[in-house]
Amino acid sequence: MASTSGEPPPLVDPVDEAAAIYSVEDAVEPSTAATSRAESEEEEDEDEDETEPTLKYERSIRNDLKDRIFPHTKITKVAVHEKFIVLGDIRGQVYLLDHSGTIIRQINAHKGAVTCLTIDLTGEYIASSSRYDQNLVIKGLYKESSERDSSEMFRQPVHSVELGPEFSSQGHYVIGTDRVILNEKGFFGSKRTSLHAGEGPIWTVKWRNTFIAWANDLGVKIYDTNSRKLITKIARDPKSPAPADYHCHICWYSGVSLLVGWANTIKICQVRPRTSSDSADLPPYYVEVMNIIYLDHYVSGIGAQPGDKIISLGYNPPDNNKKPIRPCVRITAFSGQELSLEELSIKGFESCKANDYNMSVLAVDHYVYISAPCDLIIAKPRDTTDKVEWLISKHRYEEALEIVKDGGVEKHTYKSVGQLYLAYLRDRGQFETCARLCKDIIGEDAEAWSREIVAFHNCKKLTILCQYIPIHKPRLDSWTYELALSSFLQLHEFKQFGEYLEKWPPEICGQKALINYLVGVVKEVKNTHPDYVYLFKCLALLYEYNEDYINSLFLYIKLDCDRAFDLIGRYNLFHSLEGDDRVYRLLKKNETKAIELFVQNTEKIPVSMVVKELKHKNELDKPTMIEKKKQYLYRYLDELFQSDPEAGDDYHGEMIALYAEYDTTKDKVKLMRFLKESTKYPIDRAYEICETRRLYEAQVYLLTKMGRSMKALSLLIDKLGDISAAIEFCKEEEDKELWDNLLKKATESRKPSFITGLLQNIGTHINPKDLIAWIPNGQRIEGLRDSLVKILQDYKLQVNLNEGYKRVFVNDTVTLGKNMRSMARRGTHIDESTTCQLCTNPLIQEHEAFLGDVTVFFCGHAYHNDTCLRGREFCVSCVKS
Repeated sequence: MASTSGEPPPLVDPVDEAAAIYSVEDAVEPSTAATSRAESEEEEDEDEDETEPTLKYERSIRNDLKDRIFPHTKITKVAVHEKFIVLGDIRGQVYLLDHSGTIIRQINAHKGAVTCLTIDLTGEYIASSSRYDQNLVIKGLYKESSERDSSEMFRQPVHSVELGPEFSSQGHYVIGTDRVILNEKGFFGSKRTSLHAGEGPIWTVKWRNTFIAWANDLGVKIYDTNSRKLITKIARDPKSPAPADYHCHICWYSGVSLLVGWANTIKICQVRPRTSSDSADLPPYYVEVMNIIYLDHYVSGIGAQPGDKIISLGYNPPDNNKKPIRPCVRITAFSGQELSLEELSIKGFESCKANDYNMSVLAVDHYVYISAPCDLIIAKPRDTTDKVEWLISKHRYEEALEIVKDGGVEKHTYKSVGQLYLAYLRDRGQFETCARLCKDIIGEDAEAWSREIVAFHNCKKLTILCQYIPIHKPRLDSWTYELALSSFLQLHEFKQFGEYLEKWPPEICGQKALINYLVGVVKEVKNTHPDYVYLFKCLALLYEYNEDYINSLFLYIKLDCDRAFDLIGRYNLFHSLEGDDRVYRLLKKNETKAIELFVQNTEKIPVSMVVKELKHKNELDKPTMIEKKKQYLYRYLDELFQSDPEAGDDYHGEMIALYAEYDTTKDKVKLMRFLKESTKYPIDRAYEICETRRLYEAQVYLLTKMGRSMKALSLLIDKLGDISAAIEFCKEEEDKELWDNLLKKATESRKPSFITGLLQNIGTHINPKDLIAWIPNGQRIEGLRDSLVKILQDYKLQVNLNEGYKRVFVNDTVTLGKNMRSMARRGTHIDESTTCQLCTNPLIQEHEAFLGDVTVFFCGHAYHNDTCLRGREFCVSCVKS
């Protein structure tokens, strides 16, 4: 440690001490270089409220730095340039390293610990000093710059050194011993000027443009090299702790602003030019303290950051329990507002004092290098990637997704962050939110979808994800859909299973493994679940998807499902309807559809099979079921007869009984139509059935067909009491004996309505005198007058019609006779080509007009009268033919 007496402290074996410290630090090294002061493993929920760090930290112990330096020595000073890093150790060695930690050059500069290091702006020279050997070493790093190499021992310990802004060209530098010495190169050699003395050791000196600032135990002074005048003195706070234990740290910012960190304060000072009205004896500049910032730690290093921000390295002495406190990095605005405060995990911090730390800020990219005797940490400005990683570490995934959605973030994509978010939501049990975000995050990545499905399945929450699983673009492997569907079965959510089975395309659902699993569930559940029957519908659908249409059809029929009809027609399953009451079940489900199916496909569904199935009786069939089968048989055969009367003619005999029992139409219209249109039923059996059921109209028809008209007429009058029907019957038969029988029965019945009906409807079919003669004397007949008037009117109408017919006949006869006579008198054309039908000679000669008389008949045949026809008055050719 530094001593105010100017004497070097007793040396210890640096190798042994460094190795001991390093072995201890390796055992307790934290996982990251920087940890937030508010971080706590027990208070994870509070992490959400933490402020994002401004810097990111990494331990720069790599390559030679790790293998050749830290295991064997301890660092005392560090200086950085955009090209390289310079380290000084307790043995007086100066190491030049690249930024990867590889040694470029090693300089045996001093015999004791290096107490100061500096690099010129060009990066061509480095300067080091040691208060222990009182030596100053300036070294050119390149061959052409080695002319300025020097090594000089001073009478007093050299505490600080700073190469001038133009050192590479002018060779100016300033050193701090117990005084401030400006070394300038001139034409005749070096010139040294003492700028200040008498106030103790000069612990640090910084040179920017024309201003040199240095600090001793009493305060900070600023000197202007142009005017050769001291500008100002900034006194140390008298309440500050011993300056030897807490050195002052200064840093130039923007050329005219000086940051002074001393003890627990930071002063922001600005060099301003004086106005012309000021006294000429004063320096051309003055310094104004813009702000004083009080901290809760001691400053062990200070630097500037863009945007008027101050970065400081903070040190806290051990607390009352003598427990070491980690150093921290604080970023503060010039206004004094604290922007961030982060603790550092530095190796060996337990044994470090305030002056053991060093901090250097790289001007180009604003990297901050923080060193301790056994450690080197780099603090870098955080970029977008760091922000995203921090948000991820705090589980603020939505903010991270908003940043990466447009791309351009190294290491992270929208999908990669999104998948971390999905995993986080699953771990927190927020499955609904996770499932909803899957489509947006995973998109069309089939492999990622498969992983997500497996993850939900392992959590037994796959049913939540099912509504978002893609079924078209992308199309996933079949096992993923099988796993998704089986998740409903595992939870006994059978209706949801069926909904997805119907909603998803058949090609992704019809897996045999899923069928086998469902069959197992059916056996396991049996009748213990309210939706147990629903499973059979799902199984039927799976059979259909798997092209096992017969098993699918059997289940649909057992379930009384309309889909059975569609399945039969689409896949030609007509042959599969026989047995197991399938015909009956189809009729029971939808009688209209079933009958239509059977009637329109008699070639594929034989009538005999349908009839057989409906006639079949099982021991367990209830009477109601047997009765229902008969009704279905009647309706089927009736529709079949209407569609094709010959299709079921083998069963026309049975149809009579079915019509007689189930025809509910008025007057048994269907039965009568069947009796009149069909010729394939046995009349005797039909009549017997109709007689048993007292179907008189059908009996009348059948009796008529059998030639038993008298009995048919008796039924019309005696059983039906329908005189109008009896009259129409007699009109159709046109039998005089039937009319007489009708008149007899009508008058014998002594029903005035019968007589009235005869008078009003008999018309001209019989002589009215005969009807009137049959009416008993004294018979009271309502409407007799009107009936007689109607008979007379009908008779008169008949007479008028006959007279009209006669006139038309006579006129037509006269007209036709005249036409015939006119045609007979019309001449017939003959020419040279006309020949006699008997002699075949031409009727007309070439040079003579006629060769005797000729006769031409209406049939077109012609003859010579004298030589061939010889008096015959008929056509010989026509008679022969």
